[in-house]
Amino acid sequence: MTLRLVGIGGLGLMLSPSAKHLSSSNQAKFLRIHDRGTADSRRDTCRKAWSDHGAQLVYDLEALIGDGDLDGVVICAGKNGDDCRILRALAPLIQKKCSRKPFVLHMSTVSSSFVQAAHEFLSEQGIPYANYPLTGGPAGAEAATMLILASGDPALYRTLEPTLVQIGKPNFFGKRITAGAEVKLIGQLMVFNGLTGICSAAALKSECFQEALSGQSQAEFFDFLNAGAGGTRQWDVALSKGIRSETWDQGFMLQHAAVDAIYAAHLCLEKGLSVLTVMPMLCSALSFAFVLNKYHGIPLATHAVVREICAANAPEIDAFVQDAIDFSSPEKSLYAAINALPPRIQDSVLLDVDKSSFL
Repeated sequence: MTLRLVGIGGLGLMLSPSAKHLSSSNQAKFLRIHDRGTADSRRDTCRKAWSDHGAQLVYDLEALIGDGDLDGVVICAGKNGDDCRILRALAPLIQKKCSRKPFVLHMSTVSSSFVQAAHEFLSEQGIPYANYPLTGGPAGAEAATMLILASGDPALYRTLEPTLVQIGKPNFFGKRITAGAEVKLIGQLMVFNGLTGICSAAALKSECFQEALSGQSQAEFFDFLNAGAGGTRQWDVALSKGIRSETWDQGFMLQHAAVDAIYAAHLCLEKGLSVLTVMPMLCSALSFAFVLNKYHGIPLATHAVVREICAANAPEIDAFVQDAIDFSSPEKSLYAAINALPPRIQDSVLLDVDKSSFL
């Protein structure tokens, strides 16, 4: 049986490659894709790919659900605040139009508390829900090598697995509904700590050798040194773009990374880990917030932080971070990091979420 799906976030970098990956498959077919109408060349390319796939582009959620004859709704959209609004609007439409309740497959990176609350909210309405976040970046999505971090109902996973292997590399982490979200945030600890390490190394190399931060000789140096015991993939997938070619606007975008770092720090706090685990995540979030505020909406990726930690710029970013960090109160520091974000990003965090948030 071919799964009949509709998608929210289908023009994003992580879900849009599924249009081509599934076009020659009989496992799943997207009937409709929600289109918010943002005009740019990248999204136009995605629109054409979905049209070639056979999906109709629609401009509101009611049209997305259509006559209700579908197996599942795939959401790969935003963070807690964004996706809470989506589920709040989606649930009554499913109740109204779908005699047989479709599953909701949520592939966004959100907090584990969001996953638990969404599961409770939708389960009470007879709507199956699972959160399978993605990791591997746009390149992994394009190559169908991104990791798909699944958990929850084993029967639903078995239904979805033949489709998931067409778009990435799924792994099932057990029945606990929040396990996939937790695995994603565990991975973010590795990402952000690796990023801080390689950015610190690049800044120190520039100061010690009195050389420009970027350039071919710098790139060759870190190509060499990264092969040693201190190597991190954050050189290859992130910082090398800036050092080698002055490309600062491609990669893990700051507005998403800042929220993920906050979710990771929050999970560490909930699980009782040392402040030595929590505080580096909050420092990462604050460094991203500093760059977001300094450049006022200019698209930048996480490795752009390296320019701010060099000696010439360090006092400004240090003052920003030190104003928010209080090692005697990680909880206070957590909310200070949220409040340091630009307002539009603060709204997406929605850290304190429960079932009532969807009502």
